Amino acid sequence: MLGGLLKWGSSEMDVYLIAPTPEFGRDTLISDASLNLDERFTLMAAAGIVTVAAFFDPDVNLTLCDELIEDVDFTNPAQIVCISMNVSQARRGIEIAQEFKKMGRTVVMGGAHVSLAPEVFEADADCLVIGEFETSAEEFMRDLRNGALKPRYVGGKADMALSPLPRWDLYRNERVVTGVIQTSRGCPFECHFCDVIQYLGRTQRHKPPEKVIEECQLLYDHGYRNISLSDDNFTVYRKRTRELLEVLAAWNGRDGREPVQFSTQASIDIARDQGIMDLCNEAGVRDIFIGIETNSDEALQESKKRQNLKQDLVKQTQTVVESGIVVSSGMMIGFDSDDLSCFERQFEFGMALPVVTIRVTVLVAPVATPLYATMEAEGRLVQNGNEISFAGTDCWTNIIPKNMTRKQLAEGAIWLVDALFEPDNVIKRFKHVAKLLKPAPEHLRRQSKAKIAGSGVMLKLMRSGAKDPNARRVIDAVNEMTRARPEIAWDLSPILVKYLNTYFAIKRSSMIRSSQLDRVS
Repeated sequence: MLGGLLKWGSSEMDVYLIAPTPEFGRDTLISDASLNLDERFTLMAAAGIVTVAAFFDPDVNLTLCDELIEDVDFTNPAQIVCISMNVSQARRGIEIAQEFKKMGRTVVMGGAHVSLAPEVFEADADCLVIGEFETSAEEFMRDLRNGALKPRYVGGKADMALSPLPRWDLYRNERVVTGVIQTSRGCPFECHFCDVIQYLGRTQRHKPPEKVIEECQLLYDHGYRNISLSDDNFTVYRKRTRELLEVLAAWNGRDGREPVQFSTQASIDIARDQGIMDLCNEAGVRDIFIGIETNSDEALQESKKRQNLKQDLVKQTQTVVESGIVVSSGMMIGFDSDDLSCFERQFEFGMALPVVTIRVTVLVAPVATPLYATMEAEGRLVQNGNEISFAGTDCWTNIIPKNMTRKQLAEGAIWLVDALFEPDNVIKRFKHVAKLLKPAPEHLRRQSKAKIAGSGVMLKLMRSGAKDPNARRVIDAVNEMTRARPEIAWDLSPILVKYLNTYFAIKRSSMIRSSQLDRVS
């Protein structure tokens, strides 16, 4: 038991709940979460801390901090400091914990990376929450109330039907573009580099449709008109997908509500189900992230990403866009079968896709994954504590590649990002999308000029882009496309915002990345 905690009843209890800045919010390959403006904004809300906040009793004085949009307040009087983090937030989370520990505060750490590698955090936390918090929340809260937290709480798999409504009322919604609803946990696929299935499992659990709608309305009431349906694979169980899409279609843009644009994540096999794609269009699911990764069957085979094997990925992506869904994609480099020719091959592949937003990553071996075990057995993990424990937070892999050096892989990744996001190349891909994209149903096309969450943020980013000659060329080109096809204006606008954000991130991080490349040969 941990001593020194206030007992509930003897004094008001203050709790400070923090989501640390991810590494990509500072100095990595590209930034696609924090908005690159002088003021602090983010494209995506930090759903983890508002989800955890829902389990605290109403008489707890809770303060939330998403470090992407505001500084951590080290003068906050809370005796209990809770830090929730994934791998990209882990290094910063430890820094924050160490600072509060110096002040004698009780530090609780939880989240995906704490669950996968608890030994990394033991020295800096008084209490670790391992696994899904819902299943240990009752015990944790009882011990917290009694001033007797244990060093560890180990949870199992949560029943998402029992999830309380997240505490969005405690969050700074005015600094965010997109709200988040977690609609499922787990994924049945077995990609060898994925740590999500190690943490959440391969049996997918679903939040009931009526609870999803309840959260939609809550976010809507807070001003959100862009909502991410956080799902590791939205379409893997077709019956459930249809049920959810049908209730979303019945809610979205109905009964006097303005239309909401939903986004989510799925596999490329969605292209083979026209019925599902039609339902996405009817429900307003207009943006889907697909891990396309590579057009190398050899690389897909070695990574066990079998759902992408022996597919015409370009044609299938075109089918998705033609059905009214904007595709964002992941592109990965550094597989064992990749050599120095992979960068140009991936560039040509990316340029053939009707996709503007392409997130480039280098292959890394996250802790607890099959890839990590294989690399460890082969003696190919980089022997640096930080890069082993916090892999995937910058352009450096923690794997010793087979056909190039780590520096060559990092240099190639940076070249690929710069080439894909060069304005002329972006304009070509915008035109490809604008030519193919089926518009949303008329009642889901935004008409109102009412102020919504994130609208001011997007306007500021547009104004910043208009001052840069290269960015201005892209803005002018997209404006011309929207004049030609006004029915897809609402679809092109958020893609443009994402592009401008990445463009400025690349400009701001070019000097940092040059210094990074001097670190390692």
